[in-house]
Amino acid sequence: MVSYPLPQSSSSYSAQTPSSVAMVSGLHSSKMNCTRIFNLFCLYGNIEKVKFMKSVPGTALVEMGDEYAVDRAITHLNSIKVFGKRLNVCVSKQHAVIPSQVFELEDGSSSYKDFAMTRNNRFSSAGQASKNIIQPPSAVLHYYNVPPCISQEHLLKLCTEHDVPGFVKFKMFDAKRK
Repeated sequence: MVSYPLPQSSSSYSAQTPSSVAMVSGLHSSKMNCTRIFNLFCLYGNIEKVKFMKSVPGTALVEMGDEYAVDRAITHLNSIKVFGKRLNVCVSKQHAVIPSQVFELEDGSSSYKDFAMTRNNRFSSAGQASKNIIQPPSAVLHYYNVPPCISQEHLLKLCTEHDVPGFVKFKMFDAKRK
């Protein structure tokens, strides 16, 4: 189990008041939406709301459960490449995400989404949070609970259908016997 101490005086907080809102810029305008941002950020804390900024294309605000989640997201997501574009993740001056100026994104989805009640948040209880392994993005995908009939070819087809890079290596592990 990996545990991380609570941030004391992290560089991300030094210039401003702690906030539970992160600002992320450098987003691929045709490939990113609220759900994909949720999938990136939920590994570091609960996501309350996501809102794309109409006035600043390729930029979104992500309201997280607390300022420590924002710090973890900045630590692990700042400067990574997503869909060929380098992200910039920092603490926002905003202290809440307000659903104003909602518009349609290029993929047809809404520029604002409330995730507060989703069961996909992974830090909903202390017990659930303690099971999370917080680590940076990786080129390795671990998955489980997939029906045994799913093959390597089927997964490659899914990657193609969803415009996701295919994998180079594939290893299937036998199911655990109880």
